[in-house]
Amino acid sequence: MKTDLTAKDIMTKQVLMAYEGWSIKRLTEFFMKNSISGAPVIASDHSLVGVVTMSDILAFESKSLEEKGELLEEVYSEFVGQHYDAQTMRAMMGKADENCTVNQIMSDSVIQIDSNANLQEVAYVMLQHGIRRIFVSEHGIIKGVISTHNILTTMAK
Repeated sequence: MKTDLTAKDIMTKQVLMAYEGWSIKRLTEFFMKNSISGAPVIASDHSLVGVVTMSDILAFESKSLEEKGELLEEVYSEFVGQHYDAQTMRAMMGKADENCTVNQIMSDSVIQIDSNANLQEVAYVMLQHGIRRIFVSEHGIIKGVISTHNILTTMAK
């Protein structure tokens, strides 16, 4: 294996983005359609605001109805400017994945690495942060993504 490989040599250049206003249901469908398990999250102005993964979706799905109700209340009071009675909220809890947004489950911490970082540095940062993907940037702009799959494929060659 070449030891002088950099992040830009092994990264996947096509980075699929999720929007913070998408429903969790739409995000799940997006992940399944594209066979991915995570994506950076952008706002309507295309600014990078976070990262979301299948683990975030699973954590949401494992929440109690009460916790989902709190998230629904947050959506409707903050974004819609309305409060609903308890009976209406209970009815909406059954479709929480259609009413709660990516913004509510994403992490606002995005780990990035410079495109010129060497493979060892990439692996070290991923291990230090306990992450399975890292975004590759040049001058603060995301140019690609490296997953554990990229690293293993490179090592296998």
